[in-house]
Amino acid sequence: MRIHIEYVGTLQNVDVKNKSFINIDENSTIEDLLTFIKIKKMHQRFIIPFINGEKVYIKEHIKNNDKVSLFLPVGGG
Repeated sequence: MRIHIEYVGTLQNVDVKNKSFINIDENSTIEDLLTFIKIKKMHQRFIIPFINGEKVYIKEHIKNNDKVSLFLPVGGG
């Protein structure tokens, strides 16, 4: 299935360009997507995923033509 993926610039990924369309397996979850784009398991827990603008959990299933956005929390002081 085909999805649109976007992520913040600080998310390091050399395999998938930001704001691009990719093909992933049917019935994939956000967790599957993160593994597919080579985000280390230990870093996956810090990512805040959205599907079509709605915040979701890492176990949420992705559907064909979904827009998946990945964000990292930002802190400072």
